[in-house]
Amino acid sequence: MSGLQTRTYTLAGSALTAGTFTSISQLLGAAQSTTNPEGMTKVVRISLSCSPDHTSATDGVSVFKFAGDGVDVQQIFAGPSWSNQAAGPLDGNNGQPVVMESATGLFNIKAGNQIDMSVSCTTAETVDVAVSITYAP
Repeated sequence: MSGLQTRTYTLAGSALTAGTFTSISQLLGAAQSTTNPEGMTKVVRISLSCSPDHTSATDGVSVFKFAGDGVDVQQIFAGPSWSNQAAGPLDGNNGQPVVMESATGLFNIKAGNQIDMSVSCTTAETVDVAVSITYAP
């Protein structure tokens, strides 16, 4: 595939609350923007990373939402999970990214419009988050 464009968005040290979505809007290495690239019509690859701070005995699963006028239909995906114990992490997924890819597209987007990206979790936790999105024409 030619003409692909990948962007990475981050959220650092965010205290997530179970069931409440927190916005992800910081474009890594650039001004803040979640506007879809011009000429792009679909997302062909997503990498979802979520790493907890491992300071409490909590297990959890991250949940990512892609909504707003930048997507044809709202999308919600489960992300990385983790397992902790008071004496230290059990590792579980240990924040390894969840990667989804499809040459025909995971979902359609509207070029020039904004995707409202956000993250939540099943158990309250402080996390660092990164989302890499590959767009295609």
